[in-house]
Amino acid sequence: MALSFGRMTRPVGLGLGLAVALGATLSLGVATQASATAGKSATSVAEQRVKVYELVTKDGGFFYTASETEKQNAITKHGWSTTRTPLYYVSRASFPGGKPLFRLRWEKKASYIVTASIAEREKLVTSGEFRYEGILGYAPGSADAGGEVKVFRLSNNNKWRLAIESHTQKILANEPGWKLDGPLLYQFGQAG
Repeated sequence: MALSFGRMTRPVGLGLGLAVALGATLSLGVATQASATAGKSATSVAEQRVKVYELVTKDGGFFYTASETEKQNAITKHGWSTTRTPLYYVSRASFPGGKPLFRLRWEKKASYIVTASIAEREKLVTSGEFRYEGILGYAPGSADAGGEVKVFRLSNNNKWRLAIESHTQKILANEPGWKLDGPLLYQFGQAG
């Protein structure tokens, strides 16, 4: 059953999230980033920050969105539930040092993967097993780009999830079957 939240275009600029671990690492520097519009102030970029939400699908997969509307639709229309996994903020708009986070859906079940790698995104889509849904948001590619919270991706039998560093260690220690795919990018610790 396909998830439908309305008509989306690529890139959607917001509301998307996950990708599968193919290859050795998640490569923090593979994805290219369009430069931010000239004249954008740091304040306007901070004003574009939105919370990232993690939901569990009825198939037991994980879904990520930075759209309050998309989150509410997933809960009310599809019966998915939000988790208590601590996640922070990404930007709706590109910014210097920011990289897009791409969300893809596994075609066999409602399981989603987030990647910052264009090469990984294309490999997954080309495999025919994943559908590209667009851009979740823009995340700092480094601490120097404003990243305060390091985010990792984990996988477990066709399920993928994101976690901040401290929560990653708890998942690996307490939830059998999860393995570390590697670092993804960073998130902002505050809304703005």
